[in-house]
Amino acid sequence: GPSGLTLAQLLGRAGIESVVLERRSRDYVLGRVRAGVIEQGAVAILRNAGVAGRLEREGLTHHGVEIATNEQRYRIDFAA
Repeated sequence: GPSGLTLAQLLGRAGIESVVLERRSRDYVLGRVRAGVIEQGAVAILRNAGVAGRLEREGLTHHGVEIATNEQRYRIDFAA
């Protein structure tokens, strides 16, 4: 998954060879959504490792969240 691929990339940059193995088929891996939400710190690590291409192309930035309680919804705007 993303963690193993990122680790292999970071090891390669440090001059350490590695082999990444996957149990599932290529079609399964490429067709599956692997992460729902990626925290900002993890995004920075992926970018720094040079493996954030798909994230940059397809990822959506969350500008806020909604919390619901007692049938009411409250929006928290990250920018505000």
